[in-house]
Amino acid sequence: HTRAWRSLCSRESMADAAAEPKSHARRDLLIDIQKQAQQRWDKEKAFEQDAPLPGTAEAKQPKHFVTFPYPYMNGTLHLGHTFSLTKTEFSMGYERLKGKRTLWPFGFHCTGMPIQAAADNLRRDIISM
Repeated sequence: HTRAWRSLCSRESMADAAAEPKSHARRDLLIDIQKQAQQRWDKEKAFEQDAPLPGTAEAKQPKHFVTFPYPYMNGTLHLGHTFSLTKTEFSMGYERLKGKRTLWPFGFHCTGMPIQAAADNLRRDIISM
């Protein structure tokens, strides 16, 4: 065990590993899949929806609305934001699959004291440079 570990960690084997080009095949495949999906969404306007005309069958479809507590801009985004966003995104996708018209407005809250605190922090950072 120890001898094998030492040979793996030897300077020569580390140098050999560093000299070999790293494969990015998995990353490149995922990027290609992402591009294909985004092109399809753009073509099908998957995330665009206009209000239906009153009295149409589309207007009578069940609706689903989700809100998200907008993150304040006086701090950085963190895992808690991701957790909450994931739940709302799943909910919207699920309800769309069930045939509901969905609306999920999203934005950032940039008014009042939080934005003033962010501006003060930025000013302090610039001054200290």
